Amino acid sequence: MRSFLALSLSLALTGVLLVMNLALLRSAGAPAGAVQERQAVVTTLRPARPTPPSEPVPAPAAAAPFHWRAVESADYAIYAANLRAIGTPPVVVRDILLADLEKHFAERRAALEEEKEDTFWQPADERDARARARALQLHALELEKRDLTRQLLGAELSFKALQEMRERGFAHAIVEILFGFTGLPQIDHLITVHHLREADVSSFLALREGILLDEDLAALRSLRERFEAELARQIVPTELEELRCRLAALDNLSALRQTNGVPITGPELREIARLRADTRDFLARAIQLEEHIYPEESRQQGDAAFEELLRRFLGADRYPDVVRARDQTFVELFQSTAQLGVPKSALVEAHAARATAARQAQEIRADEALSTEERALLLATLRATTTDRLARTLGPAAFTAYAKSHGQSLTNALSLPPQRRRPAAP
Repeated sequence: MRSFLALSLSLALTGVLLVMNLALLRSAGAPAGAVQERQAVVTTLRPARPTPPSEPVPAPAAAAPFHWRAVESADYAIYAANLRAIGTPPVVVRDILLADLEKHFAERRAALEEEKEDTFWQPADERDARARARALQLHALELEKRDLTRQLLGAELSFKALQEMRERGFAHAIVEILFGFTGLPQIDHLITVHHLREADVSSFLALREGILLDEDLAALRSLRERFEAELARQIVPTELEELRCRLAALDNLSALRQTNGVPITGPELREIARLRADTRDFLARAIQLEEHIYPEESRQQGDAAFEELLRRFLGADRYPDVVRARDQTFVELFQSTAQLGVPKSALVEAHAARATAARQAQEIRADEALSTEERALLLATLRATTTDRLARTLGPAAFTAYAKSHGQSLTNALSLPPQRRRPAAP
């Protein structure tokens, strides 16, 4: 992350110096009103103006005054060539063109979305057909933007992906967790690929309106394979395996930690994540695709297979710790008494008593043969006996600490649900 921050600071400083130089040169040699006119050409009219292409403008001689309008062009290809001809760093060329393209296509998209007609008296089929046609237009516009980006920059890039990573804390949170083993160029590409393929899935599903045929499922599987292939072009197989494991580690493996009563080492956690990655497709899940290409039965089989692998890996003595760590009731017991030296056997016994009481309370509440008063009496008795058993099992100090943090949740779990009061009659 230090290299990422240093590079970001360097780019920002380069941008500031470039803007200052341009401002000084414009004020010295550009006529009044020229800046505003160039900005309009750059940001809105460049790809649409039917002007014949001209040769790229070479960098001006040192003695000749520099004018930004000599670099700008109504044609994006010429504009990109001019930027490179004056020695603009590739990353700056990328950022300038991506921002310009994003603004231009956002305006075109907004224009499409603002084209509204009064469809109140149209049949529903006609309205649906118009909505589908509009969705196809927007999809075609997105494809046009991607194609132009590839032509100008030689790769499929996403302004929004890079913007999210740099401006909204994305790099400091997700990137550091998932991609800390790679360098900055790979991070940029990985985030961009993820953003584009996830957008492809969303657009594909929206156009199908929730109805997927066999050929649609095949197309979605191809998208998933494309996603993996694009990742593999930037990182080596061992790094791709590491990414799969890190994605798997974010899937409900956070319970496996000492603070939840599961003493586990880093290498053990890494192996458990690998087992998890072998039983579910986390690359498909990363682009919101898993539930569409894998039926629920298949996903459940994967979960069951993982549990069996986890049981074998940890052994009969340690696997129950994991099961309890997934139960919030046990976590509350463990964490509220962690500093008081309560034996593990006492915590296990208290958790069992708490679970038994919760089942009995549910049976009492569901027994229709009992009146409300009888249910309330039985639940009050259950609360008293459970409280007494927890106090004896945990010890006075530990039970006091537990009750201070979670006593209300215990009471609520062993009580009747609150009755809704009817509003008083006027």
